[in-house]
Amino acid sequence: MEALVVGAGIGGILGGLALKELGYEVLLLEANERLGGCAGTFIRNGFRYNVGATTLPGLKPGYPMERLLTLFNLIEKVKDLLVPEDPVLEVNLSPERSFFIFSDPKRTCEELSRCFPKTNHQKFFSLVEKTTKDILTTPVDYKLNGGKLDLLSLVKSAFRPQKLKLLPYLFLLKKKALSLLSSFYQSLPNELLNYFRAQTLIVAQVELEKANALAFILSLGYFFTGISYCKTGIGGFLEVLAHELPIKFKIKVERIEKRVRGYVIRFNGDDLYSNRLLISFPFLENLSMFSSNKEIIDYFSMFTRKLSPYSAFVVYGKLKRKAFENFQTKHVLILTRDSNQREKLDIPISGYLYLSFLEQDDKDFVTFTISTHTPLSYWKSLDEERVKQIREDLEKRIVKTLVLRFALDERDIVEVFSATPFTFKHYVGRLSLGGFSASIENPIWSIPSNITPFEGMYLLCDHAFAGQGFMGIALGCQNLRHLLKTLSK
Repeated sequence: MEALVVGAGIGGILGGLALKELGYEVLLLEANERLGGCAGTFIRNGFRYNVGATTLPGLKPGYPMERLLTLFNLIEKVKDLLVPEDPVLEVNLSPERSFFIFSDPKRTCEELSRCFPKTNHQKFFSLVEKTTKDILTTPVDYKLNGGKLDLLSLVKSAFRPQKLKLLPYLFLLKKKALSLLSSFYQSLPNELLNYFRAQTLIVAQVELEKANALAFILSLGYFFTGISYCKTGIGGFLEVLAHELPIKFKIKVERIEKRVRGYVIRFNGDDLYSNRLLISFPFLENLSMFSSNKEIIDYFSMFTRKLSPYSAFVVYGKLKRKAFENFQTKHVLILTRDSNQREKLDIPISGYLYLSFLEQDDKDFVTFTISTHTPLSYWKSLDEERVKQIREDLEKRIVKTLVLRFALDERDIVEVFSATPFTFKHYVGRLSLGGFSASIENPIWSIPSNITPFEGMYLLCDHAFAGQGFMGIALGCQNLRHLLKTLSK
């Protein structure tokens, strides 16, 4: 086999498509019976639920996902599945008060001015829009430095003529997000600050107080990149992308062995050999797979401490369609309290709930997903019985919040269930969800590159450049493809 891809999530699928486009014979290996990982869709009692990821970003012309779909000739194949969203998000502050985020920054500023009339938002969001567009629509290739990214590589890459416009943004990687905010807002309404906190934690996997300014800007610019809703769930979108890729399911890889040339993948009492190996699973949480090679373990171990300390708690359920008609968007960010105060409270979740809906063929119900960050250290300290108790308690509290915020009848919500960090570990092999924290201490050049120091071993997942989410994976795929083309010359 010329190229094996371990993991059929968004990274494995995009990476497989890139390798195939470059002329390699490709085979994907997936541990579960469905593709997608944390970005998949599952069926329970005949209803579809998104596992975690619920939005598809980067679909405006020139943005990362749109560029890859165009490169792989998939635009026409997915267009009937995707519905552009506008407004993209409702930010719910209380039962009586909310505001909306639009795909157009100017409309968003008008909405913010309606909700926070004494604050001038235009100058700040003009920076957000321009930075997001420049960073995400400019092709950038990061050369290797011992398998890691480094600042020198970034500078050299940015000094190329078509990329000079990126140079002014490099300083944002070492500037604090709050320092940037203070230069635009003399006084920031607390509710708006809490929205900024929640959005930064969701996208950049870091508290606003620790975030670098560029990660903060890109977190807010996320909604200006072209967001679409997928009619069949995120998993349905991935199935279309993976349609022409050979995938073997229920292949639980037990060990990866490096040979003088190539790699042996051992699984289910069998093995496969490949010249090239693309790792698209959460490898930093599964280093025991490389136990036969100390050099690989030592290399990857340098990065484990940089992983996000958070996981997710997710509540799923069905909502009667009549009640769903009262919502104006399919995505709602519910701010439940000051998100900076979670450690002082008895419930181990952040100060927001991210609510998403998924339409069904059934005429009577839609399904919903409500997710929130939760500190992984808390769950690791609990025994099995306590985990069960906390799970039941959180599930009830979150559903109660949904009912009270939107004046729902409790009977409108049925078949509620939930997932803890251990649920995700069981099904997708990971506890930490979201990859690296985009903090001042973790600049982009300090995480693994898409090409490792080990010949023929590549990385494309949220444990490598350019981090978590569809946008990060898409940027990583573009980088990997460019580097492989360069190496083949």
